[in-house]
Amino acid sequence: MLKQMRPLLDDPAAEVVRETASALLPSAKELPADWLLERTSSQRPRHVRVGAFRLLDAHGGIVVLRAAVGLLADPDMKLRTWAAQSVQRWRPSPDGRRVSSVLGGDLAGLDVAGEMPSRKLPGTVLPSAP
Repeated sequence: MLKQMRPLLDDPAAEVVRETASALLPSAKELPADWLLERTSSQRPRHVRVGAFRLLDAHGGIVVLRAAVGLLADPDMKLRTWAAQSVQRWRPSPDGRRVSSVLGGDLAGLDVAGEMPSRKLPGTVLPSAP
């Protein structure tokens, strides 16, 4: 069923993509992460980028961080803000994979413990220290 629904994430109608993403949320981890990442490209319509990022967010793991970093330069301010908040919330998984090796240096300010630098990302408010 997932394979049959995947083409609907590329539909020109925003309503179709929104409903498809909602239907696929419980199965997000079963969707190919690279395929979803392709749909976050600024070459895609906004509703496709939002649907794909929503599914990637539900997918979890390092792929969410990779997608969020890519969306920090998105032309849509709401999507950029959501991506920046996602980067700030992200924490490394217990599997111990190095962030720099997965992202290929895209996030130069992120240290190996997954802590964000003290600089402010565009359109965000940094959380206060505990």
